[in-house]
Amino acid sequence: MSYNSSTSASTAFGLRVQSLAACALLLTAAACSEAPKASHNRAAPTQQLPQQLSPNSVDFADSLRQLALPGIDVHTFESLLVVAIDNQTYEPRMLADTEQGMSAVDAMMIPDMAIVIGSGFVTELNGLQPVGLLQVQGHILNDVQPHGYTRILGINDQGLGVVHRSEFQRTLFASALQAGPGIVESGQLDISKRDLERPKYFRSFIATCGEKTAVGISLEPMNLYTLGQHLIAHLPKSNLQCDEVVNLAGDRETILAAKSPHDDTYIYYGHPNTHKVSLLGFRSR
Repeated sequence: MSYNSSTSASTAFGLRVQSLAACALLLTAAACSEAPKASHNRAAPTQQLPQQLSPNSVDFADSLRQLALPGIDVHTFESLLVVAIDNQTYEPRMLADTEQGMSAVDAMMIPDMAIVIGSGFVTELNGLQPVGLLQVQGHILNDVQPHGYTRILGINDQGLGVVHRSEFQRTLFASALQAGPGIVESGQLDISKRDLERPKYFRSFIATCGEKTAVGISLEPMNLYTLGQHLIAHLPKSNLQCDEVVNLAGDRETILAAKSPHDDTYIYYGHPNTHKVSLLGFRSR
């Protein structure tokens, strides 16, 4: 035990290229209200940042750095963006709504929220029925699934932790969700090479790294096996010793959002208005 999925590129994405390119950089809360209605529709086809917009990912990383969030370091390598979060500066929060869902924009409006990444696993695209465990502040919204996703990502007084499904006990975490597959366990690659035979998707992931937590996204579609190889090779070069890495894009959409420490200005990658059953946020302590 240690403490501290995403869709393929699509040409049917409900936003014009120039519109999304503008929105993917620096926005105010008011500007985000102009996002297309389709992104609010949970029944609409899954949307994702198309691969042809990946050059803007460089601008997104630079914009993240320009926010100058205290206790935050931004790293890019091998088409991955990794945000290292100081555990003494920020505390994790499980955000969930099984009835209406919660968008990254909703989460950004929570006081002191700095980083939001998603999302939890659901039974169908754009659905709000969780797959496996979903627990928020001691309340069980959905029980552990005894098969399939093998990791439990949880929050307690010690911070963020990852345990295998078989090790989970209800009193271990105040909030938790079932996720997976595990990509790295005990610092070693923990996914079969057979994953390379599966489709490539945009990815989001969580890593426990001692005194820091790393959250990240792939900036182009990628297999989890390849993602794990890149992380093991490059995280130590970024002064991150991460023992556990877990896949988090549970509804085949990737979202990463960050808010300025000075006002409600925020930036995002992905579609921030799509409602999710659960997200993981980091608030200033």
